[in-house]
Amino acid sequence: MQERLHKSGEDYLEALLILEKKKGSVRSLDVAEQMNVKKPSVSNAIKLLKEGGFLTMDGDKLLHLTELGREVAETIYERHCILTEGLIYLGVDPETAEQDACRLEHDISRESFEKLKERWENLKKREVHS
Repeated sequence: MQERLHKSGEDYLEALLILEKKKGSVRSLDVAEQMNVKKPSVSNAIKLLKEGGFLTMDGDKLLHLTELGREVAETIYERHCILTEGLIYLGVDPETAEQDACRLEHDISRESFEKLKERWENLKKREVHS
């Protein structure tokens, strides 16, 4: 799944997911603003993501994640959120935690992430019940 994408492709899919959750509908310009990149970069990325089967564009130029695109985006977004929360919990400055999570979310193995996620969820449950 993610092996077919570069980190930047994963970032675009994650940005699309976040924008979709916030705004409902997403246009290329929204993605450019969210990611702080120029419109031509977004256009190129969208072309590649469409070719890869990760998203579609309708007649109104609205972007839509495909099932595959949504799966990748949700995976990356979950990693980002859990890694950010965990780093902040450990005492890392929130801005640094956010930046580090952006890098880690792409490179961590599925096995390592699942173990971290399991431990993080267990830790949160224990703290709630304390």
